[in-house]
Amino acid sequence: MKENNNSYEVIYKYDKFSDILGIKVTREFQYDETVEMDDGLLLDFDVNNIPTALEMHDASKRLNVPPESLDNILFLKMNISVDVNSIAINAIFGLLIKNMENKCPIHSITSNFSHIPEIEAELII
Repeated sequence: MKENNNSYEVIYKYDKFSDILGIKVTREFQYDETVEMDDGLLLDFDVNNIPTALEMHDASKRLNVPPESLDNILFLKMNISVDVNSIAINAIFGLLIKNMENKCPIHSITSNFSHIPEIEAELII
């Protein structure tokens, strides 16, 4: 899938032993800062204030799925909204659970203490 406007293709890696899911854009970027959305949910931005990566600790517990279901993510659509007051993530993960496709949502919002400029971005698999 090609990137367009503020939509970016991502890759992921899941570490079953630590239960950490890492998601990052496939394009080149220069890291700038990390925002802790929730305890164990970290969102990275590049020098252009574009979201570039998400690290999710306790991923299977957070998504309420068996760890093995995170080995093969079928799809991901993550919307990230930044405004003057807040940073919000709304994501849907498509995962196989007992050979059935399931949509597993995750939502998080935090204050924009980093003063990241307003942006709407989408990270997709």
